[in-house]
Amino acid sequence: MQTQNAVIVLADISGYTRFIKLHGLALAHAETIITELMDSVIDCTAHPLVLNKLEGDAALFYALANENPRALTESILRQVNGFFSAFSARKNEIGVDALCNCGACTEVVELQIKAVLDFGSVVVRQVRQFEEIAGTPVITAHRLMKNSVPLGEYVLLTEAFEQVLGAAPPGGTRITEQCEGIGAVNAIYYPPGPFAAAPTAPSFLRQVRLVSTVLSYLVKKGLRGLFGVAPKRAFRNLWQ
Repeated sequence: MQTQNAVIVLADISGYTRFIKLHGLALAHAETIITELMDSVIDCTAHPLVLNKLEGDAALFYALANENPRALTESILRQVNGFFSAFSARKNEIGVDALCNCGACTEVVELQIKAVLDFGSVVVRQVRQFEEIAGTPVITAHRLMKNSVPLGEYVLLTEAFEQVLGAAPPGGTRITEQCEGIGAVNAIYYPPGPFAAAPTAPSFLRQVRLVSTVLSYLVKKGLRGLFGVAPKRAFRNLWQ
């Protein structure tokens, strides 16, 4: 297998564990909301950024740097910057369109999104119908999700990503994190830009989508329990 340089993007929902734990009685709605929010992030991405897999509360993306790595990092940084407005807008939609007063539907505003971007050598391999990526940048991105950043929402760029980018955007804060198995990793983080979105009007189509997703979740869960089928892994591949 051949190694290739690639950009790694790991987007993670802050507050997911608490959200699911507190709203166990409304699990169908909670999981539906997480799916909706993740879809809003995925919809922001475009070629050459590829969704490799979903990891519960996180989405792992990559883009091979076959030519012009600097232009690639600039493009991906613009896409990641769009995650925050899309995530915020979808939260507003869910809050406005919610048809019940369960904790999951009323507290969706507490969820936030953060992203880690890295650059380095990876191996892309096919495992049955799945595409797996492996390499130090993938491990580093996951390790950096546990960090000293005092914000709930942010973009964190590793030094490796910044070097390819050429120059870090102004307004960042530099940190050094000790990552298990990796060592010291220098990075810079930024808060998301302010979002002055207009109040979201209720949408009948969004309400229908939310209801249909919940019903589908409940039906599938019931059938799996009836026939003793184990739940599928939260994993999928999607080429944009």
